[in-house]
Amino acid sequence: METILDYGSGDRIKGHLEVIKLYVDGTEEVHFSDKNVITSGMGYTLLAAFASSGSGTIEPFQIQYFQLGASGDYSRQVSSTGDLAAPLTSVQYGTANFEISTHDLSSGTPTTNQVFGIIPWPYIKKVSPTRVMYQIMVGDEAVEGITINEIGLFSRNPNSSATEGSYLCAYRYFTPLAKQDSFSVLFRWTIEF
Repeated sequence: METILDYGSGDRIKGHLEVIKLYVDGTEEVHFSDKNVITSGMGYTLLAAFASSGSGTIEPFQIQYFQLGASGDYSRQVSSTGDLAAPLTSVQYGTANFEISTHDLSSGTPTTNQVFGIIPWPYIKKVSPTRVMYQIMVGDEAVEGITINEIGLFSRNPNSSATEGSYLCAYRYFTPLAKQDSFSVLFRWTIEF
């Protein structure tokens, strides 16, 4: 199911997610590839950005966070989804090869002290005038022994609150993947504006 936000002028936002297993011997296996759901948090984040005074920074509106989860299901593939069914804890992320941020979730069921992975800037690329690719690498030692099946992209802090409060901008339930230390997982997520 694909959700497209349309702002009345023919402008549409859509996305696509690939989940790729990368083995230590260099082989790759595409585990999942399909369109994603753009959520209402994307609309909220864009609205907040366009309504800002222009004297501030763009940082609060950027999409730089992600969460992985273990209890997603197909029924969450709707634009009103605001959070993951069961986001991973810092213990479940294990020996992560990425930075972790603990802050508030403002969309869905607002929750304090949620754990988010940070997507490094070199892994966020503009691939065309209308497309941005996010690459999330989960190393072989991260998320070990956990079966994951959902992922979300989050904006940083569109309310510019003192404690960061992120909004879910894109969501995808995918075929369950039992993460093992014999492979890394690359999430390649393209959003087209």
